[in-house]
Amino acid sequence: MASVPNAADPATFVRTAALGGMTEVELAKLAQTKSQDASVKKFADQMVKDHGKANKELAGIASGKGMKVPASLDSEHQAILKKISARSGSDFDAAYSQQMVEDHAKTIALFESAQTSSDADLAAFAKKTLPTLKEHQQMADSLPGATRSADAAAPAHRQ
Repeated sequence: MASVPNAADPATFVRTAALGGMTEVELAKLAQTKSQDASVKKFADQMVKDHGKANKELAGIASGKGMKVPASLDSEHQAILKKISARSGSDFDAAYSQQMVEDHAKTIALFESAQTSSDADLAAFAKKTLPTLKEHQQMADSLPGATRSADAAAPAHRQ
């Protein structure tokens, strides 16, 4: 996701937010089992809980309007999951943490633009969900390895 799609369009917002939310839950489940860091595991537990709840709420709003919600991850999001799952130990924690920082920055931008959606229910959902996403961003920023950029971390992992 190089750029944030036009979230003011209801169908685009639903698709993008649903894929992002499902990815957060899948990555968090991975972190719950693979991470060796207590703070990462605690963060992952929070992601499963919060994004799981938001995903259900979004799906309910969308289906009530006859909008289609993706049932599974697309190839782009599956690739992210595969890339992170290939890591282990502190390398996994750093990769997961960096992904969470990046994902939440994009998700916040998506939800901020969705507040102007032509669909009042989706705009209200975006507005209501934003404080939780911003809290997640702050939490992600403090995870181990989150402050290192992917480029700066890469040479150390290729020894």
